[in-house]
Amino acid sequence: MGVDEEQLSMIVSALEETARRYDQQGMIMVALKMRITAEKVTEIKKSSGVRASSKNPWSLGEKRKATCYEQMG
Repeated sequence: MGVDEEQLSMIVSALEETARRYDQQGMIMVALKMRITAEKVTEIKKSSGVRASSKNPWSLGEKRKATCYEQMG
């Protein structure tokens, strides 16, 4: 079972919020690590979206096989 885009978005939001709180507490290095992690998760989200759309035959820009009905019509 994988992680979907919505879950990745929630992870990024949580990391960014945690980083903000650490900044307020003066824990600059920990906040920086959280932001770096959030950026990496965002990159994963973007790349997984590209992979998912390239595997989806119905995505835009992809040719699909005609259905039997379309072939007969």
